[in-house]
Amino acid sequence: MNVFFLGTGAAEGFPALFSRTPINREALRRGGKNLRLRSGILLDKTIRVDLCPDALAQVHKYPERDLTAIQHLLFTHTHDDHFAARELQYLSCNFAPDREGPLQVWGSEQALTKLQGEVKHFFEAPLLRSCVLEPFVEVQVGHLFVTPITAYHKSDELCFNFLFREAETDKRLLYASDTGWYAPKTWEFLESIPLDGAIIECGRGVSQSTYEGHLTLEQCIAFKEKLALKLGAPIYLTHICHTGLLLHEEMSELCAPHGISVAYDGLELSL
Repeated sequence: MNVFFLGTGAAEGFPALFSRTPINREALRRGGKNLRLRSGILLDKTIRVDLCPDALAQVHKYPERDLTAIQHLLFTHTHDDHFAARELQYLSCNFAPDREGPLQVWGSEQALTKLQGEVKHFFEAPLLRSCVLEPFVEVQVGHLFVTPITAYHKSDELCFNFLFREAETDKRLLYASDTGWYAPKTWEFLESIPLDGAIIECGRGVSQSTYEGHLTLEQCIAFKEKLALKLGAPIYLTHICHTGLLLHEEMSELCAPHGISVAYDGLELSL
């Protein structure tokens, strides 16, 4: 299973779109791994998780990746940094005359209903096929099997994290963005599932924010300890926010003693 990090930043990006606090200025000065587009991953070149407002920038940034070739798009939830649904109008024949076949879009019933509301405003109908996901029910998405698990993130919406399983190798990957601390039902589901890798959001970093829909670095460390990880399974943090008060190098230094790595845009991981 190949994982490519299209973006690893939070909603406003890092450095942030409209902020020049000291940490944003320093991230700009350092560049490199401190420059983060909005979050999302690509699995085995054909399955994308979330469509952010930086989708076109990612197409331009990674020309060696044919990001137009995705066959499946999974939505975790409908916050704007994950659900740039209006971009899907450019799948239509007028804008993408060379595309063959529909894009299969997967999400909760609420997310897909919201998508249909957006489609009404499109210049012309795109080539889309909607597929409803149910919590804790495994489905086949292309060559992978996906189980949506309930995240703790948005009080008025069913939000998903995803457990990916590759049947041929029986490798399993947890993608946990966005979420706060899981509810007991989710932890109970995960406690007996051996994981070959996990990607966990760290939206709060070391800030004193009381928002519970994202994880602090301290919670990420505890989160890792509760997972049934196989020996040597890689753990990466993503969805890094400038309000978390840590640059890439600083977060990496704090994570290293706990066997956790910090993801960055363009990172490739093979399980």
